[in-house]
Amino acid sequence: PEIHSWLKELEHANRLMTDSVLQLTNTSSARSEQPFWEEVDLSMLAQRATDFYGRVAARKDIQVTCTFADEPLEVWSDRVTVAAVLDNLLSNAVKFSKPGKQVHVHVKGEDQHLVCSVTDEGPGLSESDQAKLFQRGARLRNAPTAGETTTGYGLAVAKEVAETVHGEVSCKSQRGKGSTFFFRLPRASP
Repeated sequence: PEIHSWLKELEHANRLMTDSVLQLTNTSSARSEQPFWEEVDLSMLAQRATDFYGRVAARKDIQVTCTFADEPLEVWSDRVTVAAVLDNLLSNAVKFSKPGKQVHVHVKGEDQHLVCSVTDEGPGLSESDQAKLFQRGARLRNAPTAGETTTGYGLAVAKEVAETVHGEVSCKSQRGKGSTFFFRLPRASP
């Protein structure tokens, strides 16, 4: 049963990726893949993403940590969509951080929502870069620190995909002082 569940999630992830690619190559914003709504443990997904990117970041001598509030941390969402957004935020944090720095993930409650924040010690973003942060194809001033590739589409797609599950993605940054990206989702009903 567990393998069957993983295969269903893999099939769902494949359909979501296909839809995202079609969205990027077409101006239409219509999505054919509908979210698979379920109760999702945001802390567990954040920890899995942190564990994966911790191994990736170690190659750049970057430490990735994760903490949680001491409360139920379930959201009503699509597991694959949430994982895709977390993947993008952590990937960028590692990609734009220099060796010896830290990335921290934190999950906490906020009224009827949960917020997952990803904070890095990277170069931060100028106000002009923040203004175009979630635009498709936008190239920002900062460059990856180890020659990683970037397309300028990741954050735009992450924000659009998050909105399909009633989520929000935002950023708080100051040039020279790193960035924090916030992923906010509705709590699961008690």
